[in-house]
Amino acid sequence: MTAAPGDRGKSAGHARRGGRPGRMRRVVAATSCVAAVAAGSLLAGCSSSQGTSATSAATPGQPVPASAIHRLTAIADRIVKFNGGAAPVWVSVAVTTHAKALTSATPGDTTAGNEDVVVYLITMKGHFVDDHATGPPGASAPTGSYLSAVLDARTFQSMDFGLSHRRPPVAPSSFGPVTYLKVTSGART
Repeated sequence: MTAAPGDRGKSAGHARRGGRPGRMRRVVAATSCVAAVAAGSLLAGCSSSQGTSATSAATPGQPVPASAIHRLTAIADRIVKFNGGAAPVWVSVAVTTHAKALTSATPGDTTAGNEDVVVYLITMKGHFVDDHATGPPGASAPTGSYLSAVLDARTFQSMDFGLSHRRPPVAPSSFGPVTYLKVTSGART
C-alpha cells in the first residue's frame, strides 16, 4: 500500500502544488519539557520486562513484526493524547533505519552515528497541538496535520519527533511495507 486511507490519488511525498516536496518543520527540543523529551518519557512508561523480545525480528524494509503491533498502538495512543488529544485520521508504522527515517520525519537532521540503528517510523495524519514545546513568550503552540515519531526498534525509546502542516517529503511507504494502526482513543481523560 503506498497511499494512506483517504489519500488515494495524491502523490506520496508531495505536499505543494507543482509537485515540489514540502518541508517538515522541526520541533527543536531542549532539556525542558518539550514534545520529544516528553514523548520519550511516555514511551519509557510503555516498556515491559520483555523489552527487546517484540523487536528482535524488526528488519528494515520488512513488515512490522506482529508482536510489536500492540505496543506500538499504545505508544501512538499516548503520543496522540500528549499532542492535542484529537483522534488521528490514520497512523502508519514502517521499519527502517534511523538515517532513512529522518528524511521523512525531520529532514535535514543528522543521526550522530546512529544511522544504521533499526527504528519504527510512526507517521500520523490529524490535528496536533504541541502544548509542551518551548518558544518565545506569548507565542502560540506549534500545530500540524502530520506528526512523525522515530522510535528505537529495540528499546521503543523516542529518538526524534516532527510536526508539520505538509505531508512528509519522503513517504514512509518508500522504506518498505507500512502497517496501519487503529488509534481511536484520542479523547483527553
